[in-house]
Amino acid sequence: MAEDLGALALLADLPAPTALSHPDVAALARLGCGPDGEQALATLEAVCRSSSLREAAKILCLHHSAVAHRIRRIERILRVSLSDAQGRQRIQTALLLWQLNAPDNWRSDQESSRRHGGPHSF
Repeated sequence: MAEDLGALALLADLPAPTALSHPDVAALARLGCGPDGEQALATLEAVCRSSSLREAAKILCLHHSAVAHRIRRIERILRVSLSDAQGRQRIQTALLLWQLNAPDNWRSDQESSRRHGGPHSF
């Protein structure tokens, strides 16, 4: 994974309490604990990894309008625009920091669910 991250791998050297207390990372943690939190975080990850909303929708096996609706809701909660390059970079960085440091990371549950064919097998 470190090779794939390039210079972003340096973020792994931040102490977990520092990374998790950053307002953007804390906002993601709250989002993940809220209603449909796992769904919201999966949507964020798909959008951050995609070059378009339609591509993210394909990853999530959803219609692009459903993804657009989720993104509008997430943007209101996080108070960041994902259509803005700076906002998208902020969320990508916060998502990476959270994934590197969260003790009960949602991805662990999601990976387990995928292997076992669970309901959130994206």
